[in-house]
Amino acid sequence: MPVELRLSKRFLKSLATLSDAEYVRVEQSLQLLQTQWGSPHTHSGLSLRRLRAGYFECRAGLDLRIVFRATPSGLDLVMAGNHDDVRRLLRNE
Repeated sequence: MPVELRLSKRFLKSLATLSDAEYVRVEQSLQLLQTQWGSPHTHSGLSLRRLRAGYFECRAGLDLRIVFRATPSGLDLVMAGNHDDVRRLLRNE
């Protein structure tokens, strides 16, 4: 059963900075994430990684990551960006 994805204002703002190709990669990764979350053996292609308590990231390409928070009711999408963007986000959260 697909998990609910909730888009934050920050996530929507980060999407606006992406190129068309990057946007498509994010969209494809989110479709996989939504259907494969909670199935550890099937989501290996997403390169899911726990960043810290409650925060995770998945890859939407070599240089593009999606940061989200896992909650019992679904996934809260926080940001899409590169490695430096992720580090900056975690430092400021």
